[in-house]
Amino acid sequence: MAYRVRFYMEMNAREAMHVIELRTAPQGHPAYRRVCQLMHRLIGERHPAIAEAMTFADHSVVELERLQAERAAERRRTASPS
Repeated sequence: MAYRVRFYMEMNAREAMHVIELRTAPQGHPAYRRVCQLMHRLIGERHPAIAEAMTFADHSVVELERLQAERAAERRRTASPS
């Protein structure tokens, strides 16, 4: 997977909303987050109403993406009696 592969994606507004809202979550992979954040900005330039409907699109900067989720999982593991 050490190669950059160019490809073309075509999707409707519902599909774009699903992908963007899912992949911009703080736990998302940094490369996916950047691409989907860019997609959201570009959609907003042409179709502002559609971009505004994507209420869960996250443009925050997150450095250690999975750290909070891993800490919460560890708390759950240590809190449950085994």
